[in-house]
Amino acid sequence: MEMLKQARRHLLKTFREIIDRQRSGKEASEDSVQSMLERYSLPQRLSDAELMDYLLAMIISREITTAAVMMSSVKFLDEKREVHDKLRVSKSCLV
Repeated sequence: MEMLKQARRHLLKTFREIIDRQRSGKEASEDSVQSMLERYSLPQRLSDAELMDYLLAMIISREITTAAVMMSSVKFLDEKREVHDKLRVSKSCLV
């Protein structure tokens, strides 16, 4: 459990640094952090804690979603051998 707390603290520290750089104008970029900073400017501004929690949730949900899609794909290909075989033939034609 302590490792999870340390990882969260490290991520939040990194998010803080990114937010501070982008707010100061030292780092110009077109990413989700900058988009959120612009979208939620005063008076609808998100607190920094809310913004960092949102970014953390995005990272976690992306990993879970990716893993779920990969697992479902492998299961589908295992159950549908004919599809697996067609993909294998298609792939070999591309090489």
